[in-house]
Amino acid sequence: MTLKSKKNDFAIVTGAAGFLGEVHCECVLMNNCNLIMLDINNKKLNFLSKKLKKIFPLLQVEKYRIDITNLKKIQSLKKKFFREKKFIKVLINNACVDPKPSNYKNNNQAYTLKSWNREIDVGLKGSFLIIENFVDGMIKFKKGSIINIASDLSVIAPNQSIYKNVYKNFEKPVTYSVIKHGLIGMTKYYAAKFAKFNITCNAISPVGVQNNQNKKFVKNLINLIPMRRMATKEDIKHVISFLLSEKQRFITGQNIIIDGGRTII
Repeated sequence: MTLKSKKNDFAIVTGAAGFLGEVHCECVLMNNCNLIMLDINNKKLNFLSKKLKKIFPLLQVEKYRIDITNLKKIQSLKKKFFREKKFIKVLINNACVDPKPSNYKNNNQAYTLKSWNREIDVGLKGSFLIIENFVDGMIKFKKGSIINIASDLSVIAPNQSIYKNVYKNFEKPVTYSVIKHGLIGMTKYYAAKFAKFNITCNAISPVGVQNNQNKKFVKNLINLIPMRRMATKEDIKHVISFLLSEKQRFITGQNIIIDGGRTII
């Protein structure tokens, strides 16, 4: 059962212009809910919003270029939505800085400290600010869903061997593990805090999702996965749809691991 579409009911997706962000945006619209996309990449936001409006012409798709670590900007957006009588029914905290092998500078202390501050700010502080500022309507109407996007690295450490001989000098940085583990703590905290308002707060933790990655890297990774494949966009959408369902009102504070069995062995 999908959400019941209402003119003023919206879902916010942060990091909407990224690869997984687009997946979450599509899933929100597939479940008959209006969409608000937040990201700092205006070019990608424009492209994606046009694409989604063509596919889902009966639903509202809005986009805002915003740094979710900027409290004043978030508060300004909150006031705008209040004036427009928008009810934020769903929050999907997807924004995260995922360091790429192409621009990673291993063993550079200045770079590491700079990236630590920025990545922690976006992945944790940003999620905190989004929840704190947009949960009011859920509390008032005693319904809503918060979904934090974590990773299989929320429960295990990165296996650096999968990058070896594929990406020169690259290691998955400590910040990524800290952020994803931290999101699980945040999920449990808000699940407990908002449970009395009938608001659910859960996390999903997918293994790597297929996105035309280096073939050698893919081989290294799937050798660690009992089901011998990476996750697909459809795998993610099915779980998000389940968490958005109005029939799903009693599962909260959980970390749903979507990994083909990688973390069980």
